[in-house]
Amino acid sequence: MRNLLSLAIAMALPLAASAAEKECLVSFSGAQQDVCTGKNAAADPAMSSLLSFDAVKNSTLRLVKFGAPITAQQRAAVEAAGAQIISYAPHYAYLVRMPADLDAAMRAIDGVVWSGPFLPALKVDANIYAQLQGNDIATAAGIDALEISIDASADRYAVQDAIASTPGLAFANAVVAGGETRLLARFERSQLRTAVERLATDPGVLAIGFHKPMRLYNSQADWLHQSNINTPSPFMPVFDRGIYGCGQIIGELDTGLWQDNVAFKDASQATPINICDTGSSCPGIPVPNLAARKVISYYKWSGDAGGSWADEHGHGTHVAGSLIGNDNVANPGTDCTGFTTPGGNTNLDGTAPGAKLVMQESGSDLRYLNTQGGTPYHAAQIAYDNGARLHSDSWGGGCTDQFGLCISGCTVTYDETARDADRVMKDHPDLLMVFAAGNDATTCSNGNNVGSPGNAKNVLTIGANNRGTAGNAMASFSSRGPTLDSRTKPDLTAQGASIVSAARNASGTTTMSGTSMATPTAAGLAALVRDYLARGFYPTGQKVAGNAIPNPSGALVKAIMLAGASTLTGSGAGTNPGQSQGWGRIHLDNSLYFNGDQSHLYIHDAPAGLATGGVDNHSLTVAAGQPLVIALTWTDVAAAVGASPATVNSLRLEVQAPNGDVWTQKLPAGYNVNNATPTQSTATSNYDDLNTVQRISFTAPAAGTYQIRVRGINVPSGPQKYALAAIGSFTVSSNPDYALLTNPASIAVCAGTPGGIDVGVQSLSGFSDPVALSVTGLPGATTGVFSVTPVTPADPPATSHLTIGNTAGVASGNYNLSINGLSNGTTPIAHTAAATMSVTAAAPVAGTLTSPANGASGVGTTPTFTWSAIADAAQYRFQLSTDAAFGTFVENQVLSSTSFTPATALNPNTTYYWRIYGVNGCGEGAASAVSSFTTANMICRAPHAAIPDNNATGLTDTLNVTDASTLTGLKLSIKATHTWVGDLKFTLKKVESNTSSIVIDRPGVPASTNGCSSDNVDVVIDDAATTVVENQCNAAPPALSGNVKPNNPLATPFNGQTLGGTWTLNVSDAAGQDTGTLDEWCLLPATSTGPTTFTVGGNVGGLTGSGLELSLNAGAQTVPVATNGAFTFPTGLANGAAYAVTVGTQPSGQTCSVANGSGTISGANVTNVTVTCAATPTYTIGGNVGGLTGSGLVLSLNAGAQTLPVAANGAFTFPTGLADGAAYAVTVGTQPAGQTCSVANGSGTVAAANVTDVDVACVDDVDDLIFADGFDEL
Repeated sequence: MRNLLSLAIAMALPLAASAAEKECLVSFSGAQQDVCTGKNAAADPAMSSLLSFDAVKNSTLRLVKFGAPITAQQRAAVEAAGAQIISYAPHYAYLVRMPADLDAAMRAIDGVVWSGPFLPALKVDANIYAQLQGNDIATAAGIDALEISIDASADRYAVQDAIASTPGLAFANAVVAGGETRLLARFERSQLRTAVERLATDPGVLAIGFHKPMRLYNSQADWLHQSNINTPSPFMPVFDRGIYGCGQIIGELDTGLWQDNVAFKDASQATPINICDTGSSCPGIPVPNLAARKVISYYKWSGDAGGSWADEHGHGTHVAGSLIGNDNVANPGTDCTGFTTPGGNTNLDGTAPGAKLVMQESGSDLRYLNTQGGTPYHAAQIAYDNGARLHSDSWGGGCTDQFGLCISGCTVTYDETARDADRVMKDHPDLLMVFAAGNDATTCSNGNNVGSPGNAKNVLTIGANNRGTAGNAMASFSSRGPTLDSRTKPDLTAQGASIVSAARNASGTTTMSGTSMATPTAAGLAALVRDYLARGFYPTGQKVAGNAIPNPSGALVKAIMLAGASTLTGSGAGTNPGQSQGWGRIHLDNSLYFNGDQSHLYIHDAPAGLATGGVDNHSLTVAAGQPLVIALTWTDVAAAVGASPATVNSLRLEVQAPNGDVWTQKLPAGYNVNNATPTQSTATSNYDDLNTVQRISFTAPAAGTYQIRVRGINVPSGPQKYALAAIGSFTVSSNPDYALLTNPASIAVCAGTPGGIDVGVQSLSGFSDPVALSVTGLPGATTGVFSVTPVTPADPPATSHLTIGNTAGVASGNYNLSINGLSNGTTPIAHTAAATMSVTAAAPVAGTLTSPANGASGVGTTPTFTWSAIADAAQYRFQLSTDAAFGTFVENQVLSSTSFTPATALNPNTTYYWRIYGVNGCGEGAASAVSSFTTANMICRAPHAAIPDNNATGLTDTLNVTDASTLTGLKLSIKATHTWVGDLKFTLKKVESNTSSIVIDRPGVPASTNGCSSDNVDVVIDDAATTVVENQCNAAPPALSGNVKPNNPLATPFNGQTLGGTWTLNVSDAAGQDTGTLDEWCLLPATSTGPTTFTVGGNVGGLTGSGLELSLNAGAQTVPVATNGAFTFPTGLANGAAYAVTVGTQPSGQTCSVANGSGTISGANVTNVTVTCAATPTYTIGGNVGGLTGSGLVLSLNAGAQTLPVAANGAFTFPTGLADGAAYAVTVGTQPAGQTCSVANGSGTVAAANVTDVDVACVDDVDDLIFADGFDEL
């Protein structure tokens, strides 16, 4: 039975869907639908009305779901049957416009598994669901409007009317960009739920999300990103060839530009200016001034006063300086005529000093984007119309608030802004948008740190590495990936820390840090790539006008930069590819080929795209000696808003090595945001069908022919064009030829049994001569027989099966085979393919386990398992279980090495059992003896939080523990990524007891003034260790490592205390410049068992009355209290249980109040509840009597509860007071003789004051003679 992915998990931790799940699953960021089981789920279960089709069963907005990748023929069938396709929906589905009665026709199309209404819940963004569940994202992020996407065929004004008539909504603006319309509506938070429920069922509405505000992502770049060579002098090989970005135009949307800085100033040419504050409806400048030195058109979209350029912040000026700045006052300026000099190469010169700029001023608070209805589509389109083919954007929207803290419940979904960025690039394939990744490091959970639109697919997303000679390390602030749907971002890095660039004055500079600074550096470098192609340097490496490529696709520029990127290995870099550095730091000398270079460049900007099942072939003949890198990118169709994953068209890069191995990019099995880093392998599972960037690299490739294939895997909106770039020592094969492929390339055979290899014969460039096959290298009397020979080459390859027989008696060992091919045409062509046969006579003997040792305790939760190699074992089966009988497995997999480290940490304080089997061609051998070990009692936090630079307050991270045991010992593990660890101090504290210990205090100080200068911390603080942390400073990271003795005793201050409670680790930084993150810290306690329950009690004071009864948890327990002093409820509560003490019955004449009466049991008895009693204040009831002449008047209070005889006129007061809030009612109990008395103001409620206004008025009784006898007198 197919099961819907658990949505509660999927919303916070997007998971990979299996092939079976994709057959049935429709997945968006806020909801999922299983068309096979009918199970639907949303991130807010309370929105159940949106999980029903009742309100939309006849809607014309519908979904057609296929069960597998969609072919071009299937798409055509959907359209031929009468549906208008709006967009693709993951997985394998189309969102369409059609009548409901076409569902049957859709279901009749081959491959369709379901057709029906578009589920309303799928329209709603995950952040709205989170807001409705109590996470106040709107306040934290400054959100006051919804962004409502509507279909182009929908009646916009009908939807606007629906908004206007919806309680809690007010129409604000319409945003039109690239033919798509979005409506902005301000909302009342108290009515948000009902408003969303109403809008989601509107057939004209495609998506509903928050209108998130955008924010800014706030002289060494040339050599660093051109050559990475700075000694003996900066080497800039791209500038040396006269490539300065001349002829390139770049758009920039930012705060504004101080155009009188000498980096941009133009004394002879005026820049045309457009002033507009209506967002996406602002027009373009029809004729930009292409003769201007720097700024060819200026768009003042900020709404600021004045009719000229301005920059009220300085961010945009700094960005422009890094991008295209060129100081031509003190220096000669860039020579775009003779190409003799790039200019001064100063802090006022950008990475593309010869390029020109279309400047778009958005204001210091980005008003164009945030309040005026501007969009990245509109901004890019305007710049494109003015000639820009690159657009630099150092801004975005994420999930941190104004203080840099993560907003609870917030997620960075594929929203309207990301869709805009993808859409404008798809509409203009020769455009490349360059976006900053963000400055949130790992502040939020994985998947929510790269902002939007940096999380878009097609854009080049840039992270920040450090500056200049420190450029091998990542900047600590740079946002780490992946995206929420597990795509790898950023794509590349550029320097972004402490960048010096143009300031808001005539010739000055200023320093800023951020991915905002890295982004223009990258965009300028992209302009150099375009200049290289436009000037005809490809393919010869020399400028040849006839070879010019003036309009490369944005995907090609991106692919070239990815292919040559360098791997960062310094602090914070992680793996390559990875979620810190993406595919590495931009390195143009690697990417671009110049005459004389050993490494060449091959590019292919596919003129025609691929459909599902399509394949394109490329062939490179590679020489040994240089790395080989092949990169594939494509500009994908924009996904539906909220789609998860956002990938629409999936392609696959295959690189077949000369030995027949086929390498592809993979994702981890069951990948998610915590485990999404791509790898490459020859495995035939877990293909990466998610990322629109794929790269295969070989550090030391074997010489021979490499076949490169690009396949269409799922292309529902095709055909899909692509770009390919390869760097290495190769020549490009173009003559007709064939290639031999072996699958598998290595086989294991048990002596006496046959083996087999499939041999493929692939046609290259139309080769069709039959090829005769043979095999050499077989041992002894073994035989090799092909099922077919000769074979006519084909594409895909024609196959012949080689059966290897008569293996009995063959000695154990490895035998190298050669598969030989010889064509029989006029000019015979011979090729060989290698294969290996491993022969064994028997299954392997039992192996020997080495580590962890049998019976070991206190083992870390990510141990490395090792064992001795077994003779004749080709592989090993590793098994790990918590069951000595291995009834269930924690790990059960086949490995090629004699060691293994689990990817997922083991449980703490748990006993595990493990064993291995040797595996060869004869099967699995005998099992090793079983070893057991017990993991350490590790209680961990992994904050990955930035440590404030030069800040004595530092970072305090909190760990809450629920364990009643008593500490008898304690160790502490710390992992931190930070340059110059001598800046750091670490303090552990137990909050409840206010006990603390400084365990690391600026190692190396005071022996040296500034302490240890090396990087990173990975230690276990242990009082029993022999190495003193103060004395350690390893040259290679980590600077502090292993078990170390702390500055002050660690365990002693805490021993005897309860483990349970709140622990904090504070990290402070005592000096500037060096930065980093606290990655993980763990308590490793030794404990003795303490009590399992804890009592609740305290003290009573001021008690004089009787009858006091205290209540615990609404009467679950009661205790009578007769005297002042201590009290305790008789039955203890479990650790972590809530408690609430109240007064059940007040004592006579007193009122008691409770302080410290509620909380949560935290591993100790509660003894601080305070009950204070005091006399209950009372207030008298009285007033005045008037007109009294008779005797016998008696007044009554509260129906005789008190009575009062009154003999004379004047004031009266009842003797006994009433409590505050008591009701009172004064009446006449007995009337006086001959009189009748009435009461005014006689009833009410005591309000903390004596009542004195009761008025009793008496009058004489009168005889009525007229009616005395009952008859009228005449």
